[in-house]
Amino acid sequence: MNSLPESDRRISGCFQPVRRDVHGGVPTVMVEPRQRLLGSIFTRRCVVFALLALTPVPMVRGDAVYTSDGSKIVGRIERLSGGKLVIVTQIAGKLEIDADMITAFAVDEPLTVAFESGDRLVGTIDVSADHSTSVLHSALGDLTVTPSEIAAIWPVGGDSPEVVAVKAETDATRKALTPVWTATLEAGGSSREGNTETLVGRGRLDIKRKTEKDLLHFYLEGRYSDDDDVRTVNEYLGGVKFENAMTDRWYWYTRMELEFDEFEALDLRATAAAGVGYFWLKKEAHELKTRLGLGYRHEAYDTGRTDDQAMIDLGLDYRFDLAPWVQFTQSTTYSPDFEEFDDYRLNADTALVFPFKDPRVKLKLGLSHKYNSRPVSGLERLDTTYYANVVLELKDPQD
Repeated sequence: MNSLPESDRRISGCFQPVRRDVHGGVPTVMVEPRQRLLGSIFTRRCVVFALLALTPVPMVRGDAVYTSDGSKIVGRIERLSGGKLVIVTQIAGKLEIDADMITAFAVDEPLTVAFESGDRLVGTIDVSADHSTSVLHSALGDLTVTPSEIAAIWPVGGDSPEVVAVKAETDATRKALTPVWTATLEAGGSSREGNTETLVGRGRLDIKRKTEKDLLHFYLEGRYSDDDDVRTVNEYLGGVKFENAMTDRWYWYTRMELEFDEFEALDLRATAAAGVGYFWLKKEAHELKTRLGLGYRHEAYDTGRTDDQAMIDLGLDYRFDLAPWVQFTQSTTYSPDFEEFDDYRLNADTALVFPFKDPRVKLKLGLSHKYNSRPVSGLERLDTTYYANVVLELKDPQD
């Protein structure tokens, strides 16, 4: 068999080898099984590459903002309102840009555009070649605009900035007026049996209704003690306070309290007062407020004696979270007679509060002073109580 030229035996590209028959000169394709498989694969690859070459590749685009310092910021423009443009970028997250610094911007998706003139259009936005102006493509045609002519932009179908502002104000007002209820129960005591039988008990209940504007506070407290079935302490008091904010710092208040003390020979001490207060510190973990007002006090004793007097009402309430595991509280009320300042009552309570693992349960260690400058005959002026109470705090679930 004669040797054929290389060009006759194999043709480059995607075709099979070709051979001429020596007798008839008719070209015959000699295809072996392995060559058939390789040729099929090669042919398929050629077709795929051709299709890929003919398929248009979509361009990935995004909104763009051009600024006066020559910067270009690419991302997704959310809105423009109040002189601020908000754009979300992949690298830096959400950015807020002053509208005065923007020379032009482009938006791929249709947006609602509100102009300073009061007109509104919907469309996409492109920028000029020199990035000095923007072109709004709307149903009414193309319009060249500058950022200074635009009052606001927002997504089609979304709320305008005015509506968003009204909704935010309404939500804030609703939140401010929505009350949060809190109930706090304190209890402590001791009991001893043997040569001497002693029972000591102390308890307090506080119920508060609080909003951002006001505070309503109910409280009830009692102390009891006996030695060998003989009472040595038997005292109860309860009251209500109301505070309402006039400004962020100033507030007005009113309060009323009723008290009974068997060993002070006191059947009833009724106190009512009203005035103004001020927050010197108003933080979540640190609060100090004082109050000043005028009041009236009525006292009735089991001897038949009664006292009625106008008084000055001075008070201080302090709270400081020293650490996540301890809180310091201090409350003082000073109420002198309006005409005789040496006739007064002074009540002070100082405590440290330690939360347990469950924050609703706490341990309260405290010291309470009650001073009466003119006690009934046979009683001390100062009454001091040391206490250790377990506190259970229950809050409104919505808090």
